[in-house]
Amino acid sequence: MVAALKKLTGDDLAGRFTAWWDGREYVPSGDAESEDSEAAPVEAEIPEIEKKPKSTDALSPAASRIAAIETVWGEGRFGPGSAEIEARLTDSLGAMENGSEDQFGVINSDPATVRHIMGVTGGTPVISEWRVPCAGRFREEFPDFEMMNGDLDRPPFQAESLKLMFSQDAFAYADHKSGLAVRVFRSLKPGGQWVILDTLRGTSTGRLAPAFASSWSEPQLVDSHEIAEICEGAGFELVSDEDDLTGDVVHAARQSFDRFGQDLSARLAGKLEQVNKVVYMQELGWEAESWKWRQRALAGELLQVKMWKFRRPAE
Repeated sequence: MVAALKKLTGDDLAGRFTAWWDGREYVPSGDAESEDSEAAPVEAEIPEIEKKPKSTDALSPAASRIAAIETVWGEGRFGPGSAEIEARLTDSLGAMENGSEDQFGVINSDPATVRHIMGVTGGTPVISEWRVPCAGRFREEFPDFEMMNGDLDRPPFQAESLKLMFSQDAFAYADHKSGLAVRVFRSLKPGGQWVILDTLRGTSTGRLAPAFASSWSEPQLVDSHEIAEICEGAGFELVSDEDDLTGDVVHAARQSFDRFGQDLSARLAGKLEQVNKVVYMQELGWEAESWKWRQRALAGELLQVKMWKFRRPAE
């Protein structure tokens, strides 16, 4: 399939993708250079990555969908991630007193973020995931930890079992946002904290549908004031007010797609041996199309990404 794509794109798949992503007309690299240009070639440093043994098992359509998303964002990621975003998250977390004996809940995130939280807190994750393909990927990555399927707005955590909750875009997709906040409140021990990272309506107005072309469900976005009202209405106390991560997410998305465009052929070649090719290429197209629009919506303040920390009052 990679050979066919190269043939269709004149053996410049990366160049055509980058032009499409930037919204400009494609110009073959040979035509873009002046005749007497003799710029020295630049050799990029490619970090060595420890490769896992290849499996001969074909991936299911659901797993192929996740494989496409990880092709764009990196292993264990379902969306943009970077050291800057992780550093901001680290600032909102803290080490747990009892280490792995303490549990933290996760709603609607990805394996890479869960591993980061484990490293910062030392706690043990309890994962609630409503997206079936994502749940399968979590089980593959964390076979020894508790993994639950449940509705996004009714995560099935045990009452007062968690010291910390982390949710990502849970408010963006939950139907019953107040119900989500009440369930999280019940699952936390007194004094437990809820770190929220979410996508919101911004200060500008415009068409947002293309920005969610590959979403798992139709987003129902709120603004930052509504999230604070919902959480406080459920009984939470505000620990730290909204922290704007929009710029970090835009930067991370652009960096990921820059790398993706430069190394497109190699990334596809590494995935196409096992995946369901139709599902994989469809999801890859959806993800690229939606984020082409979403990073513009974020940059243009139609959307925002913010983080809060709330606490269940100590009793």
